[in-house]
Amino acid sequence: MLLPNNQMGQMRRWYKLQRCSICKSFIWLSQIELKEPAEAPEPHQVWQLCESCYDALLIEIRRAAIRSPERLRIALGIVASERSPGAYALQETPEGQQFRREFIWFTWFIIFFGLLHLVVFAIIWLH
Repeated sequence: MLLPNNQMGQMRRWYKLQRCSICKSFIWLSQIELKEPAEAPEPHQVWQLCESCYDALLIEIRRAAIRSPERLRIALGIVASERSPGAYALQETPEGQQFRREFIWFTWFIIFFGLLHLVVFAIIWLH
């Protein structure tokens, strides 16, 4: 995407950071784009991967005994099931839930306490 530079009449590039399709981390320097082969069933997909997910994908593809056009999609699914942030749902304990509730109450109390002091200081300052 090109954005105009109004000062000199030149164009400058605006780079949008991409996220890895598997682990959802930002890809800073080396983005690897994978496209499905033409023989793969529809819909053909494109994935942007970081280096670590790409390396894990290559290992999984080499391990696979399947030699069909769907091999990339299957290997990607296996790697995503291991590396995706949503792969393992964290079960929160009742103690954790109680702590979160108490922390939220404490945070609101601190905010209210600060605002109350701000109002008192404003009243004192204006008189």
